[in-house]
Amino acid sequence: MQAMRGAWRVNFEAYDRLLPLPGPGWAWEFKRRDPALKAARRRTSAVRPAVVKRADGSIICRLNQRCHIAESFGLHFIPDPALSAFETAFFWLPDVMQASFDAVAEPATAGSNRGRGLSWAELPGEKFFLISPGRRDKLVIRAPYYAAQLALDADGAPVLQSACFSLRLDASHLAAENLRLLEEFGRICEGLPARWNPPRGAAPEKLRDALIALDGELAGVPRRRIAEAIFGAEQVCGGWDDGDESYKKRAKRLVEKGLELMRNGYRRLL
Repeated sequence: MQAMRGAWRVNFEAYDRLLPLPGPGWAWEFKRRDPALKAARRRTSAVRPAVVKRADGSIICRLNQRCHIAESFGLHFIPDPALSAFETAFFWLPDVMQASFDAVAEPATAGSNRGRGLSWAELPGEKFFLISPGRRDKLVIRAPYYAAQLALDADGAPVLQSACFSLRLDASHLAAENLRLLEEFGRICEGLPARWNPPRGAAPEKLRDALIALDGELAGVPRRRIAEAIFGAEQVCGGWDDGDESYKKRAKRLVEKGLELMRNGYRRLL
């Protein structure tokens, strides 16, 4: 999506493709552009997961050691920043993710039903496992506008497709915000569309525009060209520098928003 300054063009189709991303996917889109993350990726070249795709399409990532540099960014390891949220597996630490639950995986039995646990087939969307030393195994599920992470007691063995999952809840889950997350998890497992409530100012369209502005800024593109790409050249020509809502100031705010989300604000999207 980025290009050199002289030939900078916005591929709106590529940016619009990001609109159904859940918060953790948007967080990766902003953070993967960070020069600090790219430099950290080069320093952690020895910490790369072995990746295996199972017959059912689920992905298993196995780390041979913890990556403390990645953990400073809220990640278990640093994926290739050149890859979008649709092209790579990424695992945020449970303490930075809102929708992160403890769960246990058990063999499905003839008596298993919805009242006792969720079967493998009832977990929605794409499924990604992380097996890492010193930490519990993780199962991330992703659907349009939704992502959740289950921390599993699985002893480092990939979960069988015949497994049944039960959430382990404690008193903290009785808080109103966590109850909302549990309700949303249940809705997704029932096959209902997500009702993602983004933080203020983080609607998908606003995030898309901030990402376009960020890419333009990182490519050294003048702010006016960024504004023309987002709002249209005709509109910008008629109101480039005219009051608080001028396109000049709107472009400045979008660039600042994109930079802030890239540096630290991405955590609000998790």
